Amino acid sequence: MLKRLRAELSTEAGAPDPRQRQYTTAVLVAVAVATLVGWLSDIGEPLIISGMTAVLTLVTSGGHSLRADLRMFARFAPALTLVLAVGPLLVRVPVLAGALVALVVFGSGMLPALGERYRTFGQTFAAATLLATTTGIGTGEPPWVLAAAAVFGALFALLLRVLVGLTDPTRTIRATVARTLTTPGPGVVESAADAWRADGRVGWLGQVLAGAARFRAAREVLLAQAQQSHGEQREWLYRIAARADEIAAELAVAVRSRVCTGLNGLARTRPEVLEGAANRRLPDAVNGINEGLDRIRRAVLRRDTTATTPAAPGGRRQQVIGAVRAHLSLRSSLFRHALRCTLAVTVGMVVVLLLRDPSASTLLLSLYVVLQPAARDSMNGALERTGGAVLGVVLLSVVIVLVPYAMLLVPVVVAAMLLRIERLRNDYRVLLGALITITVLDRIVRLDDRSLVNATISFAANTAIGAAIALSVGFVSYLVLPGSLVPDVRGTVRATVWSVSELLRSVRAAGRGADLKAPLRAAHVLALRRTQDLLGLPAKLEGADAVEEEAERSSRAAAVALDALRQDLATLAFRPDTERALAVPALSSVDDLLGGSTTARIPDIPAGQAPATELLANSLLENALHARAAIDETFGYNDPWKSYTISFVRPERLRIR
Repeated sequence: MLKRLRAELSTEAGAPDPRQRQYTTAVLVAVAVATLVGWLSDIGEPLIISGMTAVLTLVTSGGHSLRADLRMFARFAPALTLVLAVGPLLVRVPVLAGALVALVVFGSGMLPALGERYRTFGQTFAAATLLATTTGIGTGEPPWVLAAAAVFGALFALLLRVLVGLTDPTRTIRATVARTLTTPGPGVVESAADAWRADGRVGWLGQVLAGAARFRAAREVLLAQAQQSHGEQREWLYRIAARADEIAAELAVAVRSRVCTGLNGLARTRPEVLEGAANRRLPDAVNGINEGLDRIRRAVLRRDTTATTPAAPGGRRQQVIGAVRAHLSLRSSLFRHALRCTLAVTVGMVVVLLLRDPSASTLLLSLYVVLQPAARDSMNGALERTGGAVLGVVLLSVVIVLVPYAMLLVPVVVAAMLLRIERLRNDYRVLLGALITITVLDRIVRLDDRSLVNATISFAANTAIGAAIALSVGFVSYLVLPGSLVPDVRGTVRATVWSVSELLRSVRAAGRGADLKAPLRAAHVLALRRTQDLLGLPAKLEGADAVEEEAERSSRAAAVALDALRQDLATLAFRPDTERALAVPALSSVDDLLGGSTTARIPDIPAGQAPATELLANSLLENALHARAAIDETFGYNDPWKSYTISFVRPERLRIR
């Protein structure tokens, strides 16, 4: 425990990190002062509202560079502040409160279609809405007190974020970009590229990303060639790849550093030199690795901070429209699960209004834990989450009975949440669990007419009622809403590959000068829907008796790779016309790979002044290689890189050529 705390308060080199120590000190001092003020002046509930506003704002507006996080703060913080200030007042208008909860739950269930950041905001905003409107915290306070508390919490969150990032605003984005050199797998470049665009498209980081994408694509081609080789040649190719990883890890250190005046010997060398094969004939993949590493070296040393070319105007709007068209349909698993969550929460809201009991304050939060809103079209693991929610409330109730002044645990929980923002951002169940803990600790004090034992029994019973509602509505909805109870792994993968291939061919034709706006939009809509269905498939397979663990793992790998490929294609579709043509060779190579070609090759992608498009083109190839490996495993090919043609079944008709 102490070792982990010491590591969090230190830099990667092991030196004390003044930023994290200042953040921790500010949190502990603020919580201590708030606890003292709340104890002396009896304003505990407004202070809880203030603390929760700070926590939820940091969850939605953190994780990137200071500039990007401030933009997210300006976009998301007002909505969170408003719902936490107004929510407690809606208890007097139950119909309006119920309508708001249903609308927010449905909208948050659909936001994952717009990306990871919007998924995080949607889930956090839904949790804030449930906390403010259904738990009863703050209902007896004047409106101006609630508004002041929420605004103060948002400003405190802003202060904490600025405190951490003011001395080195680009530290997080440099670390994110450097991770592309050390973390293999699909989706890594897409995540880093998204953070880079949000940060303002700084030139040298874009060049590093373009070089990293080239390096990663060539590395995957080299590994594929090694897999197809035998004997000494196979071992030699694997050793070259390992040497390239060593050099990339050293360059990642230079990328993370705030200033770089030079590179050491390992960062300047080449993998074939380290392996002692400088005079040996090298595969094209090794040359591609060297091209990517050379580009990273130049970018790290020059550090050009000018912004690169932005995307074509209207691209983001078209992507949002495409997401709406793709998922406002019962054929979308995302829509079905959002509707399922909305129905269950509506039933739960009616039960809360009928009970009119403070001990029912945890009912909707526990219901939401069981529903697992991030899982698309799945209720697997619901029984386990039900048991966990009820058992957690029972154990907390025992603590409240045995520990005097248990209300003082509220500031402890708030401080822990502020110090573990990254954990709350990555695990929604932990966030909801912490909100349930705070709700129970606060509301149990209001039950003055009951003994602690009776109150804790009431909380546990109402938590169980919420979980039961989630289970019954969730499972019954499978009988009403269209969707297969038995997941078809091969069929879902096949349909997704077909839809992504159609999008790919449309983008390639547009890059060659064809006017395909309507077919391109239609292909994007279908590909988005199919990849979201595939992303939800592992949740269906989890714990299923008739499904092997390998099928779950391969479907998850295929889903991540194909969705990353779809993201690259969607972004590439809205690049300027002059840049889009650069990616045509890569698009042709990816089309061959998805169709079953046995040859993995590095396409000729000119290294010009368009790093945003170049990194997309190279990332296309890397993700296609990952997808091809997952497809081989899904279809049970014992011999990888077998020549085949996937039998595409067109689930929907599109006018795309």
